[in-house]
Amino acid sequence: MPILLYLDLRGFVMKITSKKMNRLVLIKVEGSLITEQLKQLEKEIYTALDKDNNIVIDFNELSFICSAGLSLLIAFHKKAETKGLKLVITGCSDDILKLFSLTELDQHLNIVNSIEEAKSLINAVK
Repeated sequence: MPILLYLDLRGFVMKITSKKMNRLVLIKVEGSLITEQLKQLEKEIYTALDKDNNIVIDFNELSFICSAGLSLLIAFHKKAETKGLKLVITGCSDDILKLFSLTELDQHLNIVNSIEEAKSLINAVK
């Protein structure tokens, strides 16, 4: 299970852990997801989709997401759909859920409460 740790010049830390399970990749994001660190998450998601894997992104330890991060999620959600795959977000804090609601992204993204719910959503589509 690769673990990637990123620190930018302002001291924001983001940690990405990915784990492959059958045709599913679980990507856990911890810390602050800011513009300077989006490339790392983009690479993880792109690699998973390129290998025809469904994706569960666990935001349980995410403290902040920038607007560019929201755009990245929408873009990869659409890319997954065009490939007949699912990108599911789980483990969001109340603040992150409120952000998704205020931006109305909760109406477009697959957002559930737990990894098990995410797996069920993905398996229901097969």
